[in-house]
Amino acid sequence: MFGPEPIVLSLPARELPLAAITGSVFELDALSAVPLPADLRMAVELIAGAYHGVAAPIRCVVRPEMFTHGASLNWLRQKLGDATDHICVSDGVSIKLIPHLRNHLFTYGLHAQRRQLEFKKLMRRAPELLGQYDSQVNTFHRIAADGLAVEPAANLAMPSRAFAAAGVWYYGFYLNPHSAEDSAERMLDWGDLVAPPFADFREITYIPLTECVMKDGGFQRLVFETIEATYFEPKSVLLLRLPPGDDLTVRMKWVVEGIRAVSLRLPQARSANIFLVGSDLPEDLLRQFGGRLSLVLHQSFEYWRYTPGVYAQANKILYVLDGEWKRPTECAKKLLREAFGQMPRFLLPVRPPEAEWLTE
Repeated sequence: MFGPEPIVLSLPARELPLAAITGSVFELDALSAVPLPADLRMAVELIAGAYHGVAAPIRCVVRPEMFTHGASLNWLRQKLGDATDHICVSDGVSIKLIPHLRNHLFTYGLHAQRRQLEFKKLMRRAPELLGQYDSQVNTFHRIAADGLAVEPAANLAMPSRAFAAAGVWYYGFYLNPHSAEDSAERMLDWGDLVAPPFADFREITYIPLTECVMKDGGFQRLVFETIEATYFEPKSVLLLRLPPGDDLTVRMKWVVEGIRAVSLRLPQARSANIFLVGSDLPEDLLRQFGGRLSLVLHQSFEYWRYTPGVYAQANKILYVLDGEWKRPTECAKKLLREAFGQMPRFLLPVRPPEAEWLTE
């Protein structure tokens, strides 16, 4: 993606255990023994893997906004040496620029509702910030400033090898329409590390859920309808990845409450072909599915969690845009076509019951 010139990463200070970091500027290797949030760790590993430079180690900087001019900015320039590019690794709360470098924006963790809202609020309050970036990485953020659309060029950074996968728990789906707590408790009791017999299914649908999508009425209905259809298709299996987070019970309740919000009835019985899964499905498993695999992805899902091969083999990919979009831009289509090895089908975020499909 970059290189061979040295690059600099700015990292969100509130995500770092600063007691373990010495100085405002340090080398990336210093983070190897530091406990980082899982999302940030994955983002840093992705960028490090996409960086092909050999001229110097990757440097990191915390709070670059402190070095604005004069002696402080000169000090920072000396510390960064001959670096030419700066990647702002942002959790959505703030975005940073470093003068005299080419600036690029990488956002992560916007699957969380609070961070998504913080980022949108930032873009509304200071839309001119986005236009100061030379490019954005893995996203197609777009904002209106002074009546003009601002959309930095998009760079793609995909992992060359799979991220380490944790053991996956499978929870047979059950919905008590009167109680999210009862639904979650039953499914947790049924949890099993043993995978369903995937060889017995002709069609496998994987929907990685996020906190954002379970608060979106249109996507809630899409999930509901997919569950409803799968109940009565014994040769189909539906896998719903729980939103990322720490508390399993809370994440399961998010999903149950989102499905219940549709206010339509489902069979009140444990399903044999619908499962909630506790974490990202491993790549080696997804690759076994081959052409039987269908993916339903929301814009808030970080598709760079998987290598391009997972997407290229899929039978079909449905990509659901965020609620503020009216159509996919050329930037979005180009980026996702390159990431997936095929053009996804875009679903416009029209509120239920109607939805408009776009096909390339």
